Amino acid sequence: MNKLLTFLSIATIAATTQAATVGWSIGKTAASYQGDAYQFFVIGQNGIPTTDSIKFITDKLDAGTDVSSYAFGDGVLNTANGGITVRPADSGKTLGAGSYTTFFVVYDTASPTAGTSKYVVLSGAANLAKSIAATTASVNFQAGDMSSTATSANNWKSFGPVPEPTTVALLALGLAAVGLKRKVA
Repeated sequence: MNKLLTFLSIATIAATTQAATVGWSIGKTAASYQGDAYQFFVIGQNGIPTTDSIKFITDKLDAGTDVSSYAFGDGVLNTANGGITVRPADSGKTLGAGSYTTFFVVYDTASPTAGTSKYVVLSGAANLAKSIAATTASVNFQAGDMSSTATSANNWKSFGPVPEPTTVALLALGLAAVGLKRKVA
């Protein structure tokens, strides 16, 4: 009987709400990422196309473009409940009825900078997709255990263009020549 009353109370409260507020979490991610920046993207929201949406964002990141205007939420990772929980800081953004697919971008620093920072995309978990009823009071997106994705160095990419080895070698050669010329003079 108590379970039935609890269910009815929750259903009544939910029915009074017309849009969903969203929380999300990345479960069991290594605590070493505490303090790093994240962005949370909802496909079809904020100008993100419904096709090739992750590529749409990663192409911009690879070019060093700020993608914060496309993010549904962002912030800094913090450890809680044995994992990392991320929530929008008073973003006030809501979702109406529909089915949504989401993904995270996590950076290796609290202040990502093109040309120096790296990023990893956390996606592909079945529970990153949510179907939301118009009367849902809140929705919690769980990314599941993404620690293997985040801890593999192969999954991290440069945020912004990386100079080619030839360019770096020529730059080093030029600096060495300038240094030698100053030493001789």
